[in-house]
Amino acid sequence: MNQNKNDLGTSATGFGRLALWIFDHRWLSLLLFSACFGMGLYFAGKVSIDASFEAWFDEKDRTYDYYLEYKNDFGSDEIAYLLYKAPDMPHGPFNLEVMRKIANLTRVLEDEVPFVKEVTSLANAEFIEAKADSIEVHELLLDFPKTQDELLRIRDIVMNKPIYVGGLIDKDATHGAIILEMSLSGSDPIEKFRLDPEGGDGMDNLYPQVTNSKIDEILARPEYEDIRFYRIGDIPNNSYYNRLIKKEISIFPLVTFAIVGIMTMLLFRTRFLGFVGPLTVVLSTLILTLGFMGLMGYRIATLFMIVPPFLTTIGVAQSVHLLSEFQICRSKGMPIREALRQTLELVGKPCLLAALTTAAGLSSMVVSPLLNFSEFAVFGAAGVMIAFVLTTTLLVFFLSFARDKHAAATPEFQSGGSFLSPLLVRIVNFDLKHRGAIAFIAAAIFMIAFIGVFKLKVDFNFLENFKENVGLRQDVVYVEQVMGGSMNAVYVFDTGTADGIKNSDVLKQLEGLQAWAEKNPLVQKTYSIVDVLKDINQSFHGDDPEYFKLPESRELIAQYLLMYEISGGKELEDYVNSDYSRTALELRVKTTYASRVDEMLRQFDTYMAEHPITTADVKLTGIGLLWVKIADYIADSQIRGYTLAFVMIAILMCLAFRSIKVGMLSMIPNLAPVIITLGFMGWWGMHLDYLRLMLAVIAIGIAVDDTIHIVSRIRSEFFRCGNYAEAIRIGLSHVGQAIVITSAVLICGFLVFLLSELAILASFGILLAITITTALIADLFLMPVLILRFQPFGKEFTPQHSASAKAA
Repeated sequence: MNQNKNDLGTSATGFGRLALWIFDHRWLSLLLFSACFGMGLYFAGKVSIDASFEAWFDEKDRTYDYYLEYKNDFGSDEIAYLLYKAPDMPHGPFNLEVMRKIANLTRVLEDEVPFVKEVTSLANAEFIEAKADSIEVHELLLDFPKTQDELLRIRDIVMNKPIYVGGLIDKDATHGAIILEMSLSGSDPIEKFRLDPEGGDGMDNLYPQVTNSKIDEILARPEYEDIRFYRIGDIPNNSYYNRLIKKEISIFPLVTFAIVGIMTMLLFRTRFLGFVGPLTVVLSTLILTLGFMGLMGYRIATLFMIVPPFLTTIGVAQSVHLLSEFQICRSKGMPIREALRQTLELVGKPCLLAALTTAAGLSSMVVSPLLNFSEFAVFGAAGVMIAFVLTTTLLVFFLSFARDKHAAATPEFQSGGSFLSPLLVRIVNFDLKHRGAIAFIAAAIFMIAFIGVFKLKVDFNFLENFKENVGLRQDVVYVEQVMGGSMNAVYVFDTGTADGIKNSDVLKQLEGLQAWAEKNPLVQKTYSIVDVLKDINQSFHGDDPEYFKLPESRELIAQYLLMYEISGGKELEDYVNSDYSRTALELRVKTTYASRVDEMLRQFDTYMAEHPITTADVKLTGIGLLWVKIADYIADSQIRGYTLAFVMIAILMCLAFRSIKVGMLSMIPNLAPVIITLGFMGWWGMHLDYLRLMLAVIAIGIAVDDTIHIVSRIRSEFFRCGNYAEAIRIGLSHVGQAIVITSAVLICGFLVFLLSELAILASFGILLAITITTALIADLFLMPVLILRFQPFGKEFTPQHSASAKAA
C-alpha cells in the first residue's frame, strides 16, 4: 500500500514546490505573467472575425475546390437580395411613383455601395427586343414611362416573360426585387476586404459589413419610407453573423462571470480575492487564447461563440477547487504559505488531469474535415490548458496576499464540513444503504437512453439556427413564401471544347435536366443559358409564349448568341464561361433541412443515371451541396471524434491512476451522462447539428473533471483508512462541496447561452447543462456504488496505526 501512496504523491510534491516558489518570488512571478500577457495581447490584436461559409472548409477539400472552380469561371455568387412591396400604393411595384423610386434606388445602390459589381431591378433589367433581322438588348425601362398606363403595358410584357417571374417580380405582381451582385467572395484574401486600404481590419472597414451597413443606411432614407424591404442573401447573412459573434463574445463572458463570480463571493470567505482572482484568471485565459489564435493564424468563426462562456466556466470551476481546499487549510490554522503548498499538493494533480481530459475531448475533433471544427479543437484545447496554468499560478499569486492572521482550527472544517455537509452525509448514507437499487436504476436508464442514441440523426436547417423573433429569419421565411428559394445548387456542364455549349444536343440535355428540376417541390426557380436563348427566340416571334423554347439548330443558336453579344448583352456572363466550353444550371432551392436537400440531389443522380448526360461532364456544386457535405462530415466526425475522445480520455484516466481497472471504471459515470443526453435527443426527435456535435466531446471532457477529484480523494482516503465505506464518507465530505459548486457554476455558465439570438446556441446550452447535471448525479450516486462493488484499489486492510493501537 505504501507504493500506491508514493505513486499518488510523486507529482503532488512538485505542485507544492510550485506554490512555495510563487509565494517566495511573487514579483518575479508577476513579471513573467506580464510578459506572457503582453505577447498574448499583441497576437490577439491580429485575430479577425470570419463567419462566412468558406470558414468551414479547407482549401484542399475536393468539394470546396469544385466550388472555387465554379466561382473562378462564373464570378462571385454572393448577393444581397432585396424583396420589396408598396402595400399602400395601387399596382404595387408597378405604381409609377414606386417605380421611379426603385429606378433611383437602383442607381444609388450601384453608385454608393462598396464592393458591388452590378445591381439589377425591374428598372434596369436586361430586355431583349427583336428588330427586323436583329435584336436589341437594352434596359427594360430605358425610356421611362410617362404615364401609369404605359407602365401597366410594360407590366403585361414583363409578366409574359418567364425569365423575370420568380426572380425580379413575383407571379402576382405584388412584390419586386433588387439583386446586388458582389465583386468579392468570402474566399478572397482579407486585403481585398478593406474599404480603406490603410484603415486596418476592424469590422467597420471590412466586407461584407461595410456593404451591408451602406445598404441599410440607403434603405432607411426618407424617400423610401413608403416601401417595405426584406433583406436576404450572403451579404446580410454573413454580416449578421459577424456582428452577432462580436456582440455575444463581448457580452457572454461578462454575464457568465457576473453570475459565477457572485456565487464564489457568497460561498468563500476570501470574498475580494475569491472574486478578483478567478476574474483575472478568466480574462487572462481569454486574452491568451485569442493570442494563441493570432499566432496560429486562426480566425474567429461561428464555433468561437461557445468559447468565452466555456473557458469562463472552466476557469472558475478550477478556481473553485483551489479556493475550496485553500479555505479548508486556512480553517485548520495553517499560515498562508503552508496552506498554499498543501492546497496545490492536494488539488494540483486532479486539476491537471481534469484539464488534460477536457483538452483531450476537444482535441479529438481535430480529425474533422471541417476547418471550423479542426481549428476549434486546437485553440479550445489550448485555452483549457492555459486556464489550468493560470489557475495554479496566477490564482496562487493572488491568494499569497491573503491576510496571514491566525485562524483557530474548528472540527467542522477539519472534517471538510460546509453548509452542504448534511446533504452530502445523507447522499453517502443513501449510497451505502441502496447500492443495489442505484445500480439497477442506472442500468435501466442507460439502456433506454442507449436505444434512443440509435434514433439520433445528423441534420440541420439554416433557418432554425435563429430564434423565431430574429429579423433575418423572418425575412427569409417571407421571401421564400413570396418569391422562391434563397439557397442554390449548381450543375456545371463541361464540354471540354470551345463553343461546345453551342451544340444543340448539349442544350437539349441541359433543358431536360432543368425541366425535370422545376418539378421538384424544393426547387423554386432555375436559371441557365437555355432561358436566355428561349427569351431571344420568343422575342423574334412577336413575344408569342408558344416560342419560349430552344432554337432547333446549332446554326440558329450560334447566330442568336452572336447577335446577343454584339447588342451588348451581359446576363449570360453569370452562366457561361468566356470560351463557351462550360455553362452552369443554377437551381434556387427552398431553405430546408440538409437531409431533404440530400434526398433531392439523390433524385437528380437517379434521373441522370436514367437519362445520361452524354455531351458533357457534369459536376455538382453550390451552397446547397456544401450544406449536404457539412452534414456528411458531421456524421463522419461524430463516429471518429467520439471514439477518439473516449479512447484518449480512457488512456489518460488509466495512466493517471496507474490502473486499467480504476481508469475504465471511472469512465462509466462520465460516459453515462453523454449517452443519456444523446438518447434523450434521439427519443425527442432532435437532430445532431454542427453545434450539438460538440456536445459529447465537451461534456465527457468536463464530466471527467469531477470524477477525477472524487476518485483521487476516495483513493487517497482508502490508502489511509483501508475501508471503502469510510473512504467514501470522508472523501465526499472533503470534495463534495467543491464538486457541487463547480457543477452549479458550469450549469449557470452554459445557461447563459439562452441569451443568444441563435436558437441553436440556446439549445446547446440547455443540453450541456442537462448533461452536467446528470454527470453530477452520476458522480455522487453511481461512482461510489461502483467503487463499493468492484473495490478497484485493492482489498480492504487494517492501517498499521490502528493495529498498533489495538495491540497496545
